[in-house]
Amino acid sequence: MKIKLIAPIISLSMLIAGYAHADTVSCATKAGQIQTQLDIAKKAGNANQVAGLGKALKETQQHCTDARQNQRAEEKVREKQGDVAEARQDISKAEASLRVAQAKGDTKKIQKAQKKLTEKQGKLQEAQEELRGAQADLAALKG
Repeated sequence: MKIKLIAPIISLSMLIAGYAHADTVSCATKAGQIQTQLDIAKKAGNANQVAGLGKALKETQQHCTDARQNQRAEEKVREKQGDVAEARQDISKAEASLRVAQAKGDTKKIQKAQKKLTEKQGKLQEAQEELRGAQADLAALKG
């Protein structure tokens, strides 16, 4: 029983991961990803998933355009650039708070400000990684 449940869950998680990336891949790639998942669902005998994926494939084939995919990828890059800029501003504010705490010599506030700065630096790294991924997707679309 457990094995029967695990396969559809794994397939569904792969499908969700594929759809998260589907906005920034070519229409042919997007259709191919859906077709692969459709084949897996058919082999697993998952009628509900087959129906949903069949509909998704039909919609993709009818409505997807590479121009729109390029536009989505460019929008995603701009969004991620904004996230990076915001993260940098947050770091500047955290650094200013740390300097104020250091000037006052309050050890507790210094530790709190340092922790906040470290957290903001981690968020910047994450935003930069997401931006690099979005830029790579855009570059792949443009060939």
